Amino acid sequence: MRAPPVIRLVVLSASLLALPSWAVEDCQFKGKPINLDNGNSTAGITGTVRCVDRDTKKESHTVAYRDGKKDGWEVRRWSDGRAVEQEYKANKRHGGFKRYEDGRLLETSTYADDNERGEGVRYHPNGKVSHRVDRQPEDTKSTYADYDDTGRLKEAGCGLQSSREAGIKDCVWKGPSPLVFFHANGQKKSVIPLKNGLREGVTESFDDQGQRTSASSYAAGLRDGLSTVYSGAIPRRSTTYAKGQMEGEETEYFKDGARKLVTTWKDRKKLKRVEYFQNGERKSEFVVTGERAVESQFEDDGSLRQRQALALDEGKHRFEPHGVTESFFPDGGAQSREHFVQGRSEGQRQVWADNGVLVEDSQWAKDRVTARKRWNPDGGLVEDDAFYEDGSRKKRP
Repeated sequence: MRAPPVIRLVVLSASLLALPSWAVEDCQFKGKPINLDNGNSTAGITGTVRCVDRDTKKESHTVAYRDGKKDGWEVRRWSDGRAVEQEYKANKRHGGFKRYEDGRLLETSTYADDNERGEGVRYHPNGKVSHRVDRQPEDTKSTYADYDDTGRLKEAGCGLQSSREAGIKDCVWKGPSPLVFFHANGQKKSVIPLKNGLREGVTESFDDQGQRTSASSYAAGLRDGLSTVYSGAIPRRSTTYAKGQMEGEETEYFKDGARKLVTTWKDRKKLKRVEYFQNGERKSEFVVTGERAVESQFEDDGSLRQRQALALDEGKHRFEPHGVTESFFPDGGAQSREHFVQGRSEGQRQVWADNGVLVEDSQWAKDRVTARKRWNPDGGLVEDDAFYEDGSRKKRP
């Protein structure tokens, strides 16, 4: 009497994506029942195990073995047209992978030693490629490309963990020049001239209405020359590069196109920063010379309001007041003059009224006033004091 077939309840792995959670199978090997979940049943076998769905009686699962290990293709099929095919070698995923839905190919991939390697492809419902990858052991050498359902390229680049767009240095694009990316509505997203697979010349980007949003000069895959960001055809920011590093002027603009901020770079260091009023006059200026700097503030008519000497505090990684700080009235007359050492008031501080009369003359040590005289604008003395370290006035004898 023939033994009844072994019933196998298969729990599908999450990697099978949206496939039915449960299926009851009857499995046989060379006409005899076999339990694929029992290692003793499959020990040492060579050949193909075949399973049928208990309800439909149709073949639902086949697995190739060699010496008791999966070796060859494992295929699972469902009555609604979904299917998964995975190739194995010595119980490890090795070789091809395919996934179907409604009988239509959705995805292919390649494995090596149980890891995805090499080319992988996903498809749109119309059969056109939607995503293509080439996985390499070193992630930076992996490549990817995304396409819309008409076959137009949406984006492409290198690295699946930390991606870089195609044509950037160390991410060579093997396709034709120019490389063109598209928006979902068919408008061009980027036009990228290439030389030897790297960006060369001016790369332009556009919004989905065809309005230019940026233009950047490249040489051998690195920014080299002027890069400009636009808003409504008006420049909003432009930066000069040399071999991938900011070198020269970086300019930010007001909405009307007038300069707002100009920063000068050299060797990755900020040498000068000039901020402007919208009327074109300077608002502030910061100029660096080695470890010293001068910062100036201006009124909107161009007159100097304040000028301050600074020195680099390497511990704080910033410039602190060091030297003379002066402020001025709109007519150019002196309003105040004080001395700093490493960010602290140190030495003499003087203040004038707008009629030119000295109204304060004080001495400071480490941000603390030690002596102070004050006068009315008409010259009358109103204070003449010395101070203790706690800030209290010294009593007169």
